Amino acid sequence: MHPRRLPLATLNAFETAARLGSFRIAAEELHVTPAAVSHRIKALEAELGTRLFERRARGVTLTRAGERYQKRIAEAFAMIEQATAELGQSPIDGPLTISAPQSFTRHCLLPSLDGLLRRHPGLRLDLIGADHLVDLHQGEADLAIRFGGGHYPGLHTHYLLGDAITMVGPAEAAAGDWRNQRYIEDGGATATEPWSHWPPWWHAEGLHDTDDLPRLRVSDAGLALAACDQGLGVCLARFTVAQQTLRQGTLFPLRPWRRTEFGYYLVGLPGVMATPRAAAFREWLQSALVPQEQALQAALAGSSTRSPHRSA
Repeated sequence: MHPRRLPLATLNAFETAARLGSFRIAAEELHVTPAAVSHRIKALEAELGTRLFERRARGVTLTRAGERYQKRIAEAFAMIEQATAELGQSPIDGPLTISAPQSFTRHCLLPSLDGLLRRHPGLRLDLIGADHLVDLHQGEADLAIRFGGGHYPGLHTHYLLGDAITMVGPAEAAAGDWRNQRYIEDGGATATEPWSHWPPWWHAEGLHDTDDLPRLRVSDAGLALAACDQGLGVCLARFTVAQQTLRQGTLFPLRPWRRTEFGYYLVGLPGVMATPRAAAFREWLQSALVPQEQALQAALAGSSTRSPHRSA
């Protein structure tokens, strides 16, 4: 035979009085009379066969049995409140930490991010713009966007976007002597992506004795482009980073765009990638990057990348 379920109003009266230490104050919170609270607690004590409160002239205090019971009843009410909150909550609501390269965050994520946050107002996004690789296995982020070859053991991988790279500078640098340029080097460029570094470009132009070429080394791709825009030299710029600056008309692609061997990938632990929250972010990101992919294809086709000396 199952034990009789106690009325929720009775348990609520007990939990409130125990928490507040007063039948009178509990009655005010519950919008009933103190006599009603006292009656419900007496009925509960009779049902349980034990006293829960010591009643004194100055008020009431819990017995040891009452203290034990109050702890468990409070936990039960907390579970009810949590279940009620979750019932009306979207599975997409809640925290999501994304790590991405600084340049990708600035030029590809932030311009479109308002659309995601408006679509899912309960999503609490934490963006980490970092060029170092976070450890997803240690929980440093939920998902990461990485620029590479797409091979990430132990992680689920989703291709996002390719990229292209070229030499960028002011219009007058297009026809200049390569030996008279100052070359801005991106210290954060991927070591295994060959065209992200100057030697292949120099060799393609017939320059092999390059030790004495003027150089300026900076920490990342965004800073290299900013230095170039300040007239400090020419730089190698990826399309995803440079396209907004190129639209301003102060810098130009000085050679045809070359597709990079690497691309951008969304990666995460298989269990995380399968969650509704991660799926919503992935679907939004894939859609948000469509204009980027279209512009990249146009650049590679030459429709928007003619260098100044070629279009004259």
